[in-house]
Order: sequence, then structure tokens, then C-alpha cells
Amino acid sequence: MAKPVQLPNGRQWRTQTEALRHFKEMLGRHGRGDRVSDAQDHADLVALLQRYDALLPLGAETKCGSGISHFSKELNVGEGWVSDGFHVHHVDGTSIDFSYIDAVTGKAPQTHG
Repeated sequence: MAKPVQLPNGRQWRTQTEALRHFKEMLGRHGRGDRVSDAQDHADLVALLQRYDALLPLGAETKCGSGISHFSKELNVGEGWVSDGFHVHHVDGTSIDFSYIDAVTGKAPQTHG
């Protein structure tokens, strides 16, 4: 059974696969370090981040943080892996990555204690 995806900004896709393709293509349109400047892309990422934050446990720090200034494509490096991803830049000058895949699929983010 197809799992539809609907974002708070009204954007929707019939399946998670379609939504994942949309955000993967969006990521592919930008070079590392590039700011996401398209207004619709920005609105979709804000709504996706709201969906992501809704998955967090009550009381956890949100990715929306102090407010969203903009998004960019950056290189993420972890233990044994490297990938491109979106970063949210906050109005207070901080920034953090988030998984568009987890946000689309509704997978609860891993929290670190």
C-alpha cells in the first residue's frame, strides 16, 4: 500500500518514493555550500523540517531551533560514511544537518544522550 506524504505547506505526493525523488532532485540541483535560493524549494524544506521536528520526543531540541534563516547543501561526515545533505541555518547563526529521508519516511530521529 502506497504511503502518501503531506507537508504542512500543502505540498503532497502520492507515495514516499515520489517525495523522496523530489527532495533528492532538489539536493542534486545545488553544489556543496550553495544556499537554497528558490522560494518553493525553501518553503518545501521548511515544511519538511516541521514534519521532522514533529517526530522528535517531547522536550527534545528541534531542528527549527531559533528560527530558520536559510538552507544549504553541505557534506556530512560520520564514522565510516560521507554524504551530501541539507543543513538548516538559524537566525542566531547556528546550523545543523537533518535527514530529508527520515523526515519523508516518518522515521524517528536517533537522539544522542
